[in-house]
Amino acid sequence: MLEFDVIEHFKTFEKNLRTSDDDVKTISERVKVITKIINKAYWNINSEVSHSILVGSYGRGTAIHLSDIDLLVELPENQKDRFGKYSGNGQSALLQDLKSKLLKHYSNSIIKGDGQIVSIEFSDGIRFEVLPAFKISGTDKYEYPNANDGGSWEETDPKLEQYKLTDQNKQYNYAVKKFCRMLRAWNDANDVGLHGIAIDSLSYKFFETWDESKTGYIYFDQMSRDFFRYVIKFIENNNILLSLDGSYSIEVDTAIKRKAESALRNCEAAIVFCRDNQKSEEYWSKVFGKNFPKLLSGKNFQTDRVSISNRSTREPIGTATDTEQFADEMGWDIAIEKIIEIQSSLEINGFRKGSISHKFRIPIKPNSKIIFSVKDIPGIYWYWKVRNVGAIANSRNAIRGQIVKRTYKIVEPINFKGNHYVEVYGVHQGRVKIYGKIDVPLEDFL
Repeated sequence: MLEFDVIEHFKTFEKNLRTSDDDVKTISERVKVITKIINKAYWNINSEVSHSILVGSYGRGTAIHLSDIDLLVELPENQKDRFGKYSGNGQSALLQDLKSKLLKHYSNSIIKGDGQIVSIEFSDGIRFEVLPAFKISGTDKYEYPNANDGGSWEETDPKLEQYKLTDQNKQYNYAVKKFCRMLRAWNDANDVGLHGIAIDSLSYKFFETWDESKTGYIYFDQMSRDFFRYVIKFIENNNILLSLDGSYSIEVDTAIKRKAESALRNCEAAIVFCRDNQKSEEYWSKVFGKNFPKLLSGKNFQTDRVSISNRSTREPIGTATDTEQFADEMGWDIAIEKIIEIQSSLEINGFRKGSISHKFRIPIKPNSKIIFSVKDIPGIYWYWKVRNVGAIANSRNAIRGQIVKRTYKIVEPINFKGNHYVEVYGVHQGRVKIYGKIDVPLEDFL
């Protein structure tokens, strides 16, 4: 019986959560564009770097590949005076003014002003939340608008948040930010509902109790178990969680205790079964979700049973134009070495509704879409095939099925019902070495 390798599993897990190099580049370019829009509109300069700071999870270095990108943009003081003179909710008016500036450039993106931010939904699944703010003279703090409850001004100190977490991260041999990213995976996989700042603040408090000598990957199983014990006691004792900058308290809902208790039970079971790799992996996957690796069991996958779509066995297309392509007709060698799991996330009106993998029927609603992704692998080029199946697809002459080169992620709108499917091919030097498939059952009555 194979033993569970704590170091290799948690090391791979942490790597799986990182933002890909392609996304980092895309985010960096978009930050420059947004910054330039703000500077031109409000400061009358063309700078791509002045008056903006990456904040939130991404700014603190604790984001994972599904995290939103928070960008604070500093506005001149005269804009605060301008909107402060409004008889009613000048904060909301400020957000709408900022939204109008961004819409001029991003006319094809979904842009909304809500609460404290203006959000931008890009077609590749990356979401920016732009926070307009005013520098408080003589400090590193900022005031920002809160359009809720009639409007008010709030304070934040993002540089202090970043400094405190970075300082603790160095103190604990760079384990803190890695662990924060893992906790985000737990939060997402189990619909816990904690905001990023709550996760980072809880982690910060937890590490104040943790042994500085136990920071290597070999301790991440115990660290996970003890964190959930800490959270349970924290909630039972009605402790107050302060934000990292200490400017406000964060509510930790008592319902989260049940989520932490479930995670603790699975952590304890995973550690008990450390001599049984497969069982231990199963329990850790219950805690952290699909990004937790199955290293050894994955090597034993029966690739000879893989069935890639082909022309002779395809779904009927009726009288529709035949636009479908097949991997064995692309001039590639089919030499599959690995089956990869396609991860999926349903979005309706800009809000994530979770994975579709356990849904038997997916609702068709306005402004809904599905984000499909795989773990990015260096040296692999990703090709995707989206095939619309069924009578409606055929009657609309919209079976699709073309094989197109993309990154490790694609975004697809939801249009009409049918048992559609998505395939991905990982190609290296003209050979299909990696393959994945996911069924997408769409219904129009939910």
